Amino acid sequence: MNVLGLFASGPNTSACLLKNGEVIAFAEEERFTRVKLASGAIPTRSAGFCLKQGGITLADVDYITVGWDMNKYPEVMKEFYSRHMDHPAKDEYSHIYEGISLAEKNPIYYTRKIEMAFRRGGYQGKMPEIIYHHHHLSHAYSVFYPSPFEEALLLIVDGSGEELGTSLWIGRGKEITLHRQINLPHSLGFYYAALTEYLGFSVFTGEGKVMGLAPYGKPDLELRAKLDKVLKIEGNEYRIDPEYIYFAPRTHSFRHTDKLTELLGKPPRVPESELTDWHCNLAWETQHKLEEVVKHLVSVAIKETGLRNVCIAGGVAMNCKMNGVVSQMPEVTQCFVIPASTDAGCSLGSALLQSRDVPDIRKKAQKLSVYSGPEFNHEQIEAVLKEAKIKSYKKLSDDELFDYIGKRLHEGAIIGWFQGRMEVGARALGNRSIIANPAFPDMKDKINREVKHREKFRPFAPAIMAEHAHEYFSIPAGQKYEPYHTWMLQAAQVLPEKAVQIPAVVHADQSIRPQVVSRQSNERFHRLLTAFKKYSNVPVLLNTSFNVRGEPIICRPDEAIRCFYSNGLDMLIMQNIVLEK
Repeated sequence: MNVLGLFASGPNTSACLLKNGEVIAFAEEERFTRVKLASGAIPTRSAGFCLKQGGITLADVDYITVGWDMNKYPEVMKEFYSRHMDHPAKDEYSHIYEGISLAEKNPIYYTRKIEMAFRRGGYQGKMPEIIYHHHHLSHAYSVFYPSPFEEALLLIVDGSGEELGTSLWIGRGKEITLHRQINLPHSLGFYYAALTEYLGFSVFTGEGKVMGLAPYGKPDLELRAKLDKVLKIEGNEYRIDPEYIYFAPRTHSFRHTDKLTELLGKPPRVPESELTDWHCNLAWETQHKLEEVVKHLVSVAIKETGLRNVCIAGGVAMNCKMNGVVSQMPEVTQCFVIPASTDAGCSLGSALLQSRDVPDIRKKAQKLSVYSGPEFNHEQIEAVLKEAKIKSYKKLSDDELFDYIGKRLHEGAIIGWFQGRMEVGARALGNRSIIANPAFPDMKDKINREVKHREKFRPFAPAIMAEHAHEYFSIPAGQKYEPYHTWMLQAAQVLPEKAVQIPAVVHADQSIRPQVVSRQSNERFHRLLTAFKKYSNVPVLLNTSFNVRGEPIICRPDEAIRCFYSNGLDMLIMQNIVLEK
């Protein structure tokens, strides 16, 4: 059975192909359109890649699945908006927004929209059956099926999924059942988005900046008391006061109302303007409030279910600081998060849901590789170099390459590292990465300023050899480093004696977002770390995504070349081909 999973109704659009339950390919549309997030785009380009990777055409697909239940909108969601989203302070914009949502997510309209997108791409045959699956349930399948757990508590936390803001599920074997749901307008994703835009960052991409800014702040009890009016724990759940986010006049932002501005007592920060200590403190309290609520939800659910392994998915699951806090809870045994925790993961999740009766589906899903995108061989790369009239490059053997690059990294070179199949998800994990020596104290500022062209407070992550991970950060007794720390999705505290060795990847609060690299997870990246260690005696590299601010991660060789010659990179390595400035 061939299932083509899509997510196509918001940011992080993506496609995934399953053949009899095996993940053949999985990629985000933005990598092909070169438009960050590719919001609202029917992911025909990523779907085309997936089909090509699988050696099939759309005619061979049994089902197209979509990780959003459009069938609920003509009646169920229309009634939900009118009955459960009514409020005396509800403004005209909210009514219009809901009307647009009901129209755009009508299944007749959306099915035709998908069909026409594939027709424009050249497909003329009969369309496969299109099946719409519940959004949060798709998230649940996307994280539980690939997890190593036989049973687990599943926390889905994002902006919204149909009527849901947050949901908790129980996963046992192949079965996933609902434990608790918290409906709109009570959304942790909307809460964080509101404060993200208030702080002058863009929603869907700026939430990570708020998380990165938070450690530069400190506790502020006055701000905490104000945020307590916006979001508070109530019983076994939490509640949002929607007048601060959804139901009230708004003149500064679509994500928060004027009432939030009045509450905080200052106008929203203008993008790119100065960040004050007050802004940093607000970021700290915003993050702290999120962590407190999520810890409460998890703690209560563990008491109710007895399940101590936790899986987290949804856009808010990209908050690695929150994930790290959950993993450190004494009642949690292990915490598992996948790289595509955003809505991109719903193409995978909806396809897994559709394939749930395939024999050994869980074993197949557990083989999910983050390296599921396009790859390019030396012949293809050299053809691009020839077209660009680049003649000054060299091609080295593996032994020559790793020794040379290990030495150049030790000397301080900043390198674009382009290898194998592209990663899926927001984290570059050693195949489309910018890498550097973390021992130089000014390396973070240098890369932010000269290479990434982004805010100076933005942190970088360490890639650490698996056999040395315990030397650099600790986890609670009984937990494991792999596979839980292989994807840069859980923050941890660096050991004090090691922080001085790798200052460029240690954040202001002494936290790190580690990528634990083994030979099994990424053989070539592990070999590079080994070569660097030979010269530096440090088994850690600075690793950040191969892109510049505002652009998707690099996919193709021509994009890598353009990026290399437009910023402060010193070297570009594509497979075994070396370019230097």
